[in-house]
Amino acid sequence: REACEARGCTWCSSDVPNAPWCFFPENSPYGYARSGNAQQTGKGWRVTLTKRQALSLFGSDISPIVLEVEFQTKDRLRFRLYDPNAQRFEVPLKISGPGVTAEEANYEVEF
Repeated sequence: REACEARGCTWCSSDVPNAPWCFFPENSPYGYARSGNAQQTGKGWRVTLTKRQALSLFGSDISPIVLEVEFQTKDRLRFRLYDPNAQRFEVPLKISGPGVTAEEANYEVEF
């Protein structure tokens, strides 16, 4: 707990299996923040994220990045993070689904 809070993180014990007890608070200077509004696509949503101004935790951060969320089946969601300014290697795995709408899915997406 002490090491978690010393990093500026939030500590919250939980009885939920596999739930993290140490995490960044919403107003953390680390990570990425949404830039603009989410755009609805034919298969789901697209949102641009920009790096917050804190020092990098892992190095070689990319900013901006794009998050695409695709509703593939009622029980399967695909998300993809990519650099919109440079082509990078992506695992060549094609998984297609019938495509469902948010209203048909058994899950919810919030930004």
